[in-house]
Amino acid sequence: MFKRVSLLFCACAFMFLAACAGSKSSGGSSYYDDSDSGGGGGGGRSRGSSEERAPRADELKEAKNEATSLTEENHKLAKEVFDLKNKLGMPTDE
Repeated sequence: MFKRVSLLFCACAFMFLAACAGSKSSGGSSYYDDSDSGGGGGGGRSRGSSEERAPRADELKEAKNEATSLTEENHKLAKEVFDLKNKLGMPTDE
C-alpha cells in the first residue's frame, strides 16, 4: 500500500514539474524574442502580448531544409556506427 501511494505521489510530482517546465511563462528565452537587448529586460515586446510575430515562409523553409540535412547526417552517422560495431564484433541490438 505504501509503495503504491509513494509511486503515485512521485508520478504526480513529475507531471507537475513537467508542466511547469513547459509553461509559456518560464524563465527561458524564446525563439521569437524580438528584444534587441541580450538580457531580455530592454525595449522589446512582452512575452504575454498578443502581438507575437508569426514565422515567415522563408524562415520555415530554411528550418525545414536544415532539419532535413541534419536528419540525413544523423542517418549516415548511425549507419557508420552500425557498420563499425559489426566490424568489431560488438552487439548491434540497439
